[in-house]
Amino acid sequence: MTCKQCGGIMVLDKDKKSASCPFCGAEEPLDNLSKEELKLLLDNAVKDIKNDNQKNADRIVEENRKLVKESYASRIINETSTQTKLDEDAEIYKSRNNKSASENFKNLKGKAKFSYFKDYYLGKVIVAVLILALLGGLVYTFLKPKQEPVLYIAMIVSPFMPEAQEQFKADLTDMFVKDEDHENIMLDTNYSSLVADYNSMMSYTMHMSAGEIDMLICTKDELKYQVNNGVVIPVKEAISKEIYDSIDDSLKYKVTPAKLLDNGDAEYGEEDIYGLNLEKFLEKINGFETSNKYVVAFIGIAPHKDKFDEVAKYLFE
Repeated sequence: MTCKQCGGIMVLDKDKKSASCPFCGAEEPLDNLSKEELKLLLDNAVKDIKNDNQKNADRIVEENRKLVKESYASRIINETSTQTKLDEDAEIYKSRNNKSASENFKNLKGKAKFSYFKDYYLGKVIVAVLILALLGGLVYTFLKPKQEPVLYIAMIVSPFMPEAQEQFKADLTDMFVKDEDHENIMLDTNYSSLVADYNSMMSYTMHMSAGEIDMLICTKDELKYQVNNGVVIPVKEAISKEIYDSIDDSLKYKVTPAKLLDNGDAEYGEEDIYGLNLEKFLEKINGFETSNKYVVAFIGIAPHKDKFDEVAKYLFE
């Protein structure tokens, strides 16, 4: 119902048993109201109660939500605090040991000291030793006296047994090496064939071009190839006449040089003695007869031609 003074909505005032206007304050006793006005006033009162109840319900729900959130947060914080709480004797509360590693090591005894050394020092010691060894090897390599051959013999497939070859080298060393720190005898056995093996041929050609090779020990077939290439000289040009004449003629191997012309024909030179047969010498030093016939030949550009006579005497005496 509306206020008769201001037109506002009247509300029920249960304490005063009247209807009052919340806007102008006018009051109307309930006894003066008709049934329709009372019914309208009561309906408005019920609506207000429902509205108030809904507001209260919403407020209670919101408060409960806050309480739940606060309770959950509080429980999480308490659990976290409990989990991270350390015992009074925890390591973090203990006083720090400010002693150096060496001081700690000195204070240890027996197995504890060995275990400490293994854990903290052993790896460093091993690395240091390896580095020193590497540096020492490099220094030795650079400072080590370089040996130069005083006699270089290339052997196309060595005809010597291992022990016989060592004896052969030892004999030549006794004959020619005066300073073992700077001189040596080179017996180069890295050649399998100068005719059929390309790598052997290239290596031999490189050493030959460098003027390093003095003599050649090979089969008769390999010798023919070298004679045709012009690197081997006749024996009588390599050694003295006296020594040449002292060698049995049966040990002298003749070869006729052949030169291939541009038109494909062969031009032959004069036959001469280009090799000395090592059959008897090898049988003596190896202890048995070899199946292949090996010869020794002399290189025309050899750097140590002065050794040829003594080597010939050693081989054929």
